Amino acid sequence: MDPLLSSLCSICHIDPPKYTCPRCYVNTCSLKCSKRHKLWASCSGVRDPTVFKPMSELATPSGIDHDYNFLHAIEHRLERSEKLLVEDVDAISRSELKRARNGEDEEEWKRKHEKEVRGEVCVARTLREMKCNVITAPKGMRRNKENTSNWSKRHGTIHWQVEWLRGEAAERLLYRVLGKQAIGQAYDEICEEERILNLSPEEKRADKKRKAEEFKAAQARKAKKARLEQGQLPELSTTSILQDPERGTWDLTPVYMAIPEVPREDSPEPEPAIPERNYHLYLHRPLTPSSFPKILVPLDPEKSLTDLLRKRDVLEFPTIYVLDNPPEDLPEKFMLEMHYLAAVGKGVKEDSDTDMNDSSEEDTEEGSGSSDSDSDESMEEGEIL
Repeated sequence: MDPLLSSLCSICHIDPPKYTCPRCYVNTCSLKCSKRHKLWASCSGVRDPTVFKPMSELATPSGIDHDYNFLHAIEHRLERSEKLLVEDVDAISRSELKRARNGEDEEEWKRKHEKEVRGEVCVARTLREMKCNVITAPKGMRRNKENTSNWSKRHGTIHWQVEWLRGEAAERLLYRVLGKQAIGQAYDEICEEERILNLSPEEKRADKKRKAEEFKAAQARKAKKARLEQGQLPELSTTSILQDPERGTWDLTPVYMAIPEVPREDSPEPEPAIPERNYHLYLHRPLTPSSFPKILVPLDPEKSLTDLLRKRDVLEFPTIYVLDNPPEDLPEKFMLEMHYLAAVGKGVKEDSDTDMNDSSEEDTEEGSGSSDSDSDESMEEGEIL
């Protein structure tokens, strides 16, 4: 007797079924038939936890297992998402996650429980004085993690994290610079550290010996200069210089002629020579339209970041390009800020960036000053009349 079709595989109708689809309960006999069923019926094969269950099936072992697996899957997905946010991406801390679950407002909680660190207050005050706008990246982003700028209590200035991009290949280097330090001197120190790291053991010993000799010579010059400034003379012998100790005769030579002369150096010490730099420094202007090349601002290597970052926008920390090309011979992928401002129109205020041109402010100040002077002159003329 032939078996009924309902007792065979619903796809091939040849063999008896071995598997049941968890979603639509279709019986299949093999993996091939199961894949064909998913393709034909557009079935995902995943159990639907929201499907209606009659009351008679809820208090059964299969119904309890169904509810337990559903709740366990939710908890497992929550744990994975928390691990991803806290440990892998480091977007938030566990305390912040806990406060978010309890529905507490983050800003209100900070005002109640956290006190502002003194260094953060000093940094905020200095930035306000500089009129420098520091744009913070979202927490967990790479640039936010790399920002180690803080307040230097010893030097009384901001210790900036600086991104150095060298050459057209943009070799990236992170190095911290004090706000009061000349930017050219800071880059020379970076190059000197790299030179020392690349020295062989013999070259390191020779370099250390040379520096020790230079230090001793500098200390000797400093001590000699101090003696000359105080007017100290060499110690004299207790024996009278007017009487010959062997014959007992007296020498009538004046005393000041017998005192050995102290060499005097009228010429001051030569000032250290300014290092010859064969590179040019440029500050990258952030948040400009993508249709333009990278906008660069030429920097004076003798100025500090406190002066160079006045009235400018900074994305977490400044980015400085170190190029061999002078401003008049930049590669095509770079553009000077003055040319960029001329291209977008002088005095145009874009939504994506701030106006960093100080000349417009000076023009407005001059214009206001001239208008004030004109009004004063008219008042004086009125008084005379």
